[in-house]
Amino acid sequence: MQIKVTTESLDRLRHECLVLGFFSDERPPRGNGGFVDWRLNGLVSRLIAEGRIRGDFSERVLIDSQRRIPPQKIVLFGLGKRRDLSYETLRDAGARMAETAVRMHCYDFAVEVPAADRSLLEVAEMTTLFTTGMFEFLSGDLQTLAAATPCLLSDESFFQKTLLGIHKLRLNVKDKVQIDIRIAREGEALPIGE
Repeated sequence: MQIKVTTESLDRLRHECLVLGFFSDERPPRGNGGFVDWRLNGLVSRLIAEGRIRGDFSERVLIDSQRRIPPQKIVLFGLGKRRDLSYETLRDAGARMAETAVRMHCYDFAVEVPAADRSLLEVAEMTTLFTTGMFEFLSGDLQTLAAATPCLLSDESFFQKTLLGIHKLRLNVKDKVQIDIRIAREGEALPIGE
């Protein structure tokens, strides 16, 4: 399994699908969800305001990027209330987000650890549990595990903590599978050593 970690802008992503979490009590969407909303001229905010999407946990909505960002497919994944976000919720969300992408036949998908930049939870542990959930789903089928190449979006301000979280995942599963970690920053890609 290969996991890419990037600080690149959504404008530079070259993935088939982008999976973003959003909260039922966070209006307008923030983080990358806010950026996507802005790029889509407020489409996400309108869907929320019209009551067409609510952000209940595991709600999934597929929208077309309208070529305003490179990934053609955008999946909005409901996370419930932000104040209810926990490590266990993140693990479950990671599994369900990976499942959603794979069921759409999107094995090359970008995803972010929800609210890593605006939560009281520790970023490295958030990352470990979120990616553990992804791994648990993907490892249910060896072909899926081999084909999946998730890209974890990170902000530069907590990039090292994100890497630490991925490294913890790799240590936790080293007896089951080798995880190759790739870093993309400002157009350069470097593997992380064993």
